[in-house]
Amino acid sequence: MRRHGQVNELPGAAAHDHVCWSYRDDADLHATGMAFLAGGLARGERLLCVGDRVAEGLRGDPAALGGVAALVSAGTLRVMTLAEAYVAAGGFSVDGQRAFYDAATDQALADGYTGLRVLADVTDLAGDPVHHDELVRWEHAADHYMAGGAGASGMASMSAMCAYRSDLPEPVLADVAAVHPVVHAPADVVPYRLFSDGTRLVLAGEVDALAAQRLTRALGSTPAHVGVHALDLADLRFADVTASRVLAAWARAVTEDGGQVQLWNAPALLRRTWRLLGLDDWARVSFAATA
Repeated sequence: MRRHGQVNELPGAAAHDHVCWSYRDDADLHATGMAFLAGGLARGERLLCVGDRVAEGLRGDPAALGGVAALVSAGTLRVMTLAEAYVAAGGFSVDGQRAFYDAATDQALADGYTGLRVLADVTDLAGDPVHHDELVRWEHAADHYMAGGAGASGMASMSAMCAYRSDLPEPVLADVAAVHPVVHAPADVVPYRLFSDGTRLVLAGEVDALAAQRLTRALGSTPAHVGVHALDLADLRFADVTASRVLAAWARAVTEDGGQVQLWNAPALLRRTWRLLGLDDWARVSFAATA
């Protein structure tokens, strides 16, 4: 399974990384961000930095990564403010972001790099009611995109660290963090994670009535496709009655659109709750165990 979990320290660089890092201050953002990018350099990846605070940190530390100016001159590092990134992507939207990163990852491969590694501080988007919901949808779609192969060809490697200041309101931070496989944030703020692993979804952690509404929104923004939707529950430690109903509502919506739902490795408690609530008669799913 793809690497996932709550972390206190930045994991070593790997393909398809998608990390949500809740940072304390600008110094924390810069130190962790540079470590994330250094891992990309070691892997032969092109680097893209997005965000005003990230750009400011690089201006204040020109020796970072062995020399910022030399990396920029060589085309290995590109630095953009949020405003510049909006213009380049044609405005902020899921479709616009995907097209932008399709082009960027394909160009990185064409230029001889092994992939694209992105450091983006999007705190201001998360805290803006105009952009918040679209940002959550993009984070979820981006995870599916990175897990399955980026670029227009679907063969390129893209990794990203999405940085969010820790003083964001807890519900705002929880919304964006919950759709990342690797999360650095308090466990009580982000009790579960919904992320992609190849063609399947994974739900890990704990979902209770307080988190159920957030899970409903996240599942509703899952990239749509016709066919089998597999949701792996092997790392779901707890799901209450409300969570079972949320999963059933999602499964019913998928089947009404012509798809099929497989729930892999469902905990015994969830299967028992499913039967007691009569959800088998309301939402058609198949339960399966996988290696």
